[in-house]
Amino acid sequence: MRKTPARRRKGSNWKVYVCLLFCFPYGLFLMWRTTRWHPAVKGLVTTCFAALTLAVLLPLTSPPERLPGGVRMVSAERDVEVFGPELPEALDANYTGYSAVTSSNGPVFSDETITQTTYVYANDNGKFYHNLDCEYVQWYSKKYALAVAYYNGYTPCEKCMPPEYTPGMGA
Repeated sequence: MRKTPARRRKGSNWKVYVCLLFCFPYGLFLMWRTTRWHPAVKGLVTTCFAALTLAVLLPLTSPPERLPGGVRMVSAERDVEVFGPELPEALDANYTGYSAVTSSNGPVFSDETITQTTYVYANDNGKFYHNLDCEYVQWYSKKYALAVAYYNGYTPCEKCMPPEYTPGMGA
């Protein structure tokens, strides 16, 4: 095996210096693999780059301070006040769905019943809407509310017999 002259070895260290500056993982590899530096120098350079990496990737920050506001629990009071933006004047203030909650001993929730939405499935290039278990429902079939499918021009499938929509039925 032929030894390279000291001048040539010294001249090849510039690659290691450049790689240490611009791509230090590869530069560290080259330093350990190709240079004849003292092991203590190599260890010192590696330790410095490890400390620099930890300082950049793992900054020691304190958690953010909590801003005032949010939910505040108040013992066992029965009355509730709700604060928020004012309603536009165009809205009817007598509608219970968005009216302000006032002091009362009754429940906060509205007495309105929630209707269950019926969903059907239809393909973009098809004419019919289907139940979920129909053989014509594919992975790309879109999920529609029954009324939306009706108003998009889809009709019920004759095989799976999904529910039919008549205008004015509500769901």
